[in-house]
Amino acid sequence: MSIDAQKFYLIGMRKIMKNLHLERKFIFLIALLGASLGASKASFAACDQTLNPGANVASAVSNAAAGSTICLNSGNYGNIDLSRITKASDVTIQSVSGKSASASFIVKQSSHLKFQNMTISEMNMESSANKNISILNNTFKGQLKVHGSGSSSSLANILIDGNTFDGISVCTNCSEGRLSLYNGGGVTVSNNHFGGAGESDGIQWGGYGGTVGPGNVFEGIIQGNYSRHVDAIQLYGEVDHHTITGNYFINDTVYIGAYDKAANLTITNNVFGPGGGQIQLMAIQGGIFKHNTVKNGFGIWQGAKSGDPSTKNVTYSDNIFVGVGISDTADQKGCSSGCTYDHNLFSSSSNARGNNNIIGMPTFVGNSDPNSMAGYALTSNSLGYRAASDGKDMGYILSGGSGTTSIATIAPPSNLRVQ
Repeated sequence: MSIDAQKFYLIGMRKIMKNLHLERKFIFLIALLGASLGASKASFAACDQTLNPGANVASAVSNAAAGSTICLNSGNYGNIDLSRITKASDVTIQSVSGKSASASFIVKQSSHLKFQNMTISEMNMESSANKNISILNNTFKGQLKVHGSGSSSSLANILIDGNTFDGISVCTNCSEGRLSLYNGGGVTVSNNHFGGAGESDGIQWGGYGGTVGPGNVFEGIIQGNYSRHVDAIQLYGEVDHHTITGNYFINDTVYIGAYDKAANLTITNNVFGPGGGQIQLMAIQGGIFKHNTVKNGFGIWQGAKSGDPSTKNVTYSDNIFVGVGISDTADQKGCSSGCTYDHNLFSSSSNARGNNNIIGMPTFVGNSDPNSMAGYALTSNSLGYRAASDGKDMGYILSGGSGTTSIATIAPPSNLRVQ
């Protein structure tokens, strides 16, 4: 049976296993399956050509046949310029084993290149003409800059998946993000880890478009005594059509910092907590905040700075707020018009606003203080279970976990055992 079928079967089995007092086994199975589904899309390809440090990698890539793989033995390959290289299908550059090959890259006006399983000192992709680029399962030691690749009329088809951006302080003259993303229409950022100390945002993100999620973890990104912004995600300047979905934020000072003007902002199916960071939504010009779980900390701050347009036309629905709510703050406090608050669960009536609310504590499958994103799914006897406006659970929904699949229509996977 396929992974998806097994996943839906496990969802359907929840009630039966609960009655058998096997909820802990269910949590383990779901977490294990979720980890498998959220894994990086990178895998080692068979090598068509293998190079050693000192080789001319740029020449090898330029002359490589479309669809081939160039492998790099262990060592440092310095700065490699792969600009103005266009292929009909992906040419892959990877380490022979592990992530033992290290390099920095310049990639401009190029297409169909794949970088995977490497240690990357830094990578500059500042070009409106970069298309069809994949960056998979690498360890970054410095900034990845992806600027100008996508717009509303020309999507970039760039995938950044399964990488780690930990403990990075960007250079003095660099933009603030470990991933610096600008005009990212058609750019997807998924299954990456942004964490550890460092004077930099996880992602600094401006311009038009892009999707952050699912599967990213933003962990331990702390402002501390740094002078520059250190946010998990900073929306920089006036932005439009940004989507943040399916991410896990843990122990960050600022989860999302939208300080200026953001239009058509979508924030869905994320878990914010534990650790108590801020979600600052300033001067939002149309947005959706839906199916998120926010636990402790400062909650959402909405308003606008003096001189910016006031916040308007934001929909808050189907969320869970534990110990927090939505605060009206800044020079222009709150929302001036068109904001709706509907079908949310608040742990305390003092934080509630809007209509069709549920007041009380939810029950998570990971108990009161889950230690994984999957643990924030609701148990079948929880407040908010199947109580959202769309008939699904309130708050974060584990992928495939809407609770609407009948177990009678799906045969059990042959390798599933319950003892």
